[in-house]
Amino acid sequence: MKLITAVVLSAVAGLVIGELIRRRLNRLTYRLPASYSQDRDETVLASPGPRRWIPVILAAGWASTALSSFWDAESTQASTWVYLLGWMIFCGVGMWLSVIDLDVQRLPDRGQLVLGGAAFVCGIGLTWGEPTRLLAGLGAALGCGLAFTAIHIISKGALGLGDVKLVMTCGWWLGIISLPAVFTGLLTACLLAIAVSIITRKKEFAFGPWLVTGTLVAGQLPHLIHLFTPVT
Repeated sequence: MKLITAVVLSAVAGLVIGELIRRRLNRLTYRLPASYSQDRDETVLASPGPRRWIPVILAAGWASTALSSFWDAESTQASTWVYLLGWMIFCGVGMWLSVIDLDVQRLPDRGQLVLGGAAFVCGIGLTWGEPTRLLAGLGAALGCGLAFTAIHIISKGALGLGDVKLVMTCGWWLGIISLPAVFTGLLTACLLAIAVSIITRKKEFAFGPWLVTGTLVAGQLPHLIHLFTPVT
C-alpha cells in the first residue's frame, strides 16, 4: 500500500508541478534578444505551441522514480528519500532545461547551476561513508567533461558548452550508481540524438534533452526491469 501511495502521489505531484513549469515556460521569458551577445534574436522565433506534454512526461518520470525507489527498500531509510529527492529534482529541472533547449538550442546557466548543485548535494548524501562510489562519481564527471570538451573543440562549437556542463552533472549522478550506467546513459543519449537527426533531417539540434533522457533511462530502467522480471 505504501508503494502504491508513493507512486500515485508522485504522479499527481508531477502533473501539478509540470503544469506550473509549462505555464511558466509558455511566457517565453527565457528567450533572449540579440543584444545579449547571442547569434540570433530568440524573441522573433516562432511560437513553440502549448506544449501540453510537459506535465504528462514529468508525472511519468516521478512515478517511475518512486516505484524504483521504494520497491526494494524500507521507506524509512534516509538514503531512499535522498535517492528519490535527487531523481525528482533531476527530472524537474532537467525537464525545464530540455524544453528551453528544444526551443532555442541553449541551456541556461542558472538552471544548470540548480541541477548541478542539487545533484552534487544528493550525491554526497548517497555516498556518505562510501569513498569508492564518491570517487567513481567524481571520475565520471571529470571524464565526461573532458571528453565533451574535446568534442566541443573539434566540432568548433557545434556541441555547445552548455552540453559540456550538463554531461558533467549526468556523469556525476550516474557515476555514483555505477560506471556501466554512465556508458549506458551516454550511448542512449547519442543514439536518440542520431535517430532524431535522421528523422527530422536536421544537422543542428538540441542535445540536452537526450542527455537528460539517457540519464533517466540508464538510472531507472534497470530497476524497473528488475521489478517486473518474474522470480524463478
